[in-house]
Amino acid sequence: MQPAYTEFGDRANPSILFLHGIRLGRDIWTRHARALVDRFHVVTLDLPGHGALADQPFVTARITALLDEVTTRVCASPPIVVGYSLGGYVMMSYATVYPERTAGLVLAGCTLDLDGWKLWPYAASARVAEWLPAAWLDRTLQMTLHMVLPKAWVEIVQAIPFNPEVLAQTSQLARGAHFSEMLARYRKPVSFVNGEYDLVFRLDERRFLERVSQGHARIIRHADHTAPLRHAEEFTTIVRDFAQGAFATSAGRT
Repeated sequence: MQPAYTEFGDRANPSILFLHGIRLGRDIWTRHARALVDRFHVVTLDLPGHGALADQPFVTARITALLDEVTTRVCASPPIVVGYSLGGYVMMSYATVYPERTAGLVLAGCTLDLDGWKLWPYAASARVAEWLPAAWLDRTLQMTLHMVLPKAWVEIVQAIPFNPEVLAQTSQLARGAHFSEMLARYRKPVSFVNGEYDLVFRLDERRFLERVSQGHARIIRHADHTAPLRHAEEFTTIVRDFAQGAFATSAGRT
């Protein structure tokens, strides 16, 4: 069975774990990981329904088991976790229950509480995905990729296996969740990173900042929801700077 994660660098170094967004996979982080191995041990992980785990359901028990394995067995010490979009929501749910298993969070494109009317568009798209024939849904997803990403990134993403049932499964898990309230229980450093024009996922940015005791926001100018990919170098620099500060703070406490 193909492993669900890839490691870069020396396990003796502080660890950074990358989690991808929906319809993506761990391969989107290869460029970022290779730029960080001079100082860090980097792990990129496929979430259920994606990549090597495309045949597995996107359910809480499986997600928790995966993160337990990586944060406690693959990483020699609690990692900084970078969560992008869906990966950010996954990590907010996990880290607020198991805060001792992380050293800090970089949350990109996920400062939106999926409650009330804000859940409706996502739930509607999930219902459409269930209704559409598989070939039509695949064509729609491919068209979307070409609309939002440069050709080089489209080629990377198209090669990643994906189970469309994830769309409905994530909608069910998000229903009624207030992620900003969850994150208020997290007492470690948090960096919220958003593209300047990612207006939907920035709707609750202020609310998230107010709830987190050690939080700050970084804006990538002239960028949208795809900022971590389109502006990979700048995003990697943000991650590097945050990790260096968070690990230094953690070391000072021990």
